[in-house]
Amino acid sequence: MYFFVNKGMGHGNSGVEHAQFYRAAQFRDKNLPFKMIFTDHLPRLHQHMKEWHIAEHEVIGVYDYLLSDDPDKYLRDGNTTMHNFDEEVLWDNTNTQRIIKRQTTGNYIETIQRRKRYDKEKQVYQVEDDRVILENKEHQVSWHYRNEPSRGDQMTNIRVDNFREKDYLFTTFEELLDFFFSDIQHRFENNVYLIDRGTENEEAIIRIKQQDYTLKIVDVVHADHFVTWYQGHPLWNNYYQYMFDHLADVDLIVVATKLQRQAMLSQLKDIGVNNLSRKIVAIPVGGVADVSEPQKWLGGAMKFVTASRLHSEKHITHIIQAISQLRQAGLDATLAIYGAGIEESALITLINTLNLSPFVMLKGLSQNMRLDMQAYDVFVSASYSEGFGLTYIDAISNALPIATYANLYGAQELVYDGVNGYLAQFSRNPADEQINISQLAAAMRHTFETYNQLSIGAHDVAMQFQNDSIANQWQKVMVNL
Repeated sequence: MYFFVNKGMGHGNSGVEHAQFYRAAQFRDKNLPFKMIFTDHLPRLHQHMKEWHIAEHEVIGVYDYLLSDDPDKYLRDGNTTMHNFDEEVLWDNTNTQRIIKRQTTGNYIETIQRRKRYDKEKQVYQVEDDRVILENKEHQVSWHYRNEPSRGDQMTNIRVDNFREKDYLFTTFEELLDFFFSDIQHRFENNVYLIDRGTENEEAIIRIKQQDYTLKIVDVVHADHFVTWYQGHPLWNNYYQYMFDHLADVDLIVVATKLQRQAMLSQLKDIGVNNLSRKIVAIPVGGVADVSEPQKWLGGAMKFVTASRLHSEKHITHIIQAISQLRQAGLDATLAIYGAGIEESALITLINTLNLSPFVMLKGLSQNMRLDMQAYDVFVSASYSEGFGLTYIDAISNALPIATYANLYGAQELVYDGVNGYLAQFSRNPADEQINISQLAAAMRHTFETYNQLSIGAHDVAMQFQNDSIANQWQKVMVNL
């Protein structure tokens, strides 16, 4: 079995989850058996699976499994009984939440007991989860939380009652993960774990591999793996430090671009780690099923579009300010912003402050970005870092030119300056933010000048990323592990 290992998924997802969804489609196409493993507690999991068209038999949720009436049937078929999410809250006479009771979308009830404590440093009362109880008739999983200054709330004293007619007690979440992955290892054969997210998941799987379990580990790198050099040593992205510390236990590393593969091999060679060319492969995390014919711009408003989580690291404020600069220069430019996240209210405020409300619109979350992009002319991104950039793929599949910061590694792999879009140089120094925005606005302005040629270029680049080719790459790599 091929396992895609992650922590969670939801209504709005990051590129990691969307990469899993793309990969799942390619594995289905090649009849490669897979299961997505989610290790977070996800009360709305099955609602979100339905939204993103993930079948029940394709998912293993840790808590669904531990609370299952028939664990073997669950591993085979997934949940067969789903519920609507419902929540009741008990408040005390100080207007403080004390007990939250939820019907989850799975087959169990969740009860959260909350505590109220005084934080001397902040001089405020804080209300926190204290104890969680998950129940499915005679099956129960429960735990307490302890607060650690450096790590926040951590699960402790985790009880698993009546799982396969036995009771268990785990001191930490890490012990629970060890138990879970060891158990899964016994239920399937020829197992390959593709680790997409969760250092704790990776640690647990490596620990059981070191206990002489027969399994393969594939680390999938979704972001820039490298930070900087320090005193002759590389500082790796924290999410991938454990992988680099345990290269001997990892059977394969998959990156999304050839540029990142070359960079990783070069950096490892510089510290004396050689002969890894076969262990590190580049496979695009997304592809196109079909490619639209090139478009022609007939004048009028240039309709820009962007899509991402509405989070600060996506720098959507830069795009809004760039639109303002274009309009001040007399260019008719509009912007549609797709996505959801914590920055939504701040973006609305900025739009209103710049008097752009008729021209810049928040469109909410898209369930089919490729289809929604067909209504626009140019895709724009202001992210400083993209491991790949699935929205770039959606854009070129629609033959849309792209204006973007020249980020590693997605933009520099998928956007050829002057061919299918324009790359704007940028600085990570906060003092240079306005210069960056002007550079992005210039890249966007250039799309007015050579639109038809850029659309032809986008069509041609998209032809290199067809789904059939990427599915073949996955099949070849998995079969040869």
